[in-house]
Amino acid sequence: MKKRRSPLAQFVIGMVMLAAGLYWFMSNVTVSTYFGLRIGGFRFGAGLVVVPFIAGIIWLFLNVDSVGAKLLTVLGIVIILASIISNIHFVFRSTSLYVYLIMLVLIFGGAALVGQVLFRWPKDDEDRNKKKK
Repeated sequence: MKKRRSPLAQFVIGMVMLAAGLYWFMSNVTVSTYFGLRIGGFRFGAGLVVVPFIAGIIWLFLNVDSVGAKLLTVLGIVIILASIISNIHFVFRSTSLYVYLIMLVLIFGGAALVGQVLFRWPKDDEDRNKKKK
């Protein structure tokens, strides 16, 4: 006969393991970026990236009701965000295999415990009720 575990305790332990593993993993990642846009072999600096946004703002102040000014301003914001996101670099700092494996056990073991509580416990209770009847 299986010993029944407390779903709340299992959920809390899983969340603590998951949070600790993700924190430890993310604290070993360095993030850097370059503000600019690279299309093919051409690289546009930060000054050229913001030109559509600046033109859209100027046009918007001159003619508030213009749909083109609003579109150009939104397009400028999208280009700026795309240039930032496309140039983000993630670098995982050097660590030992032992530490890396512990991180993975904490992350995926905690996620499995949480997932088991979220997706399996009601089915177990229904099965027990059917067996009793």
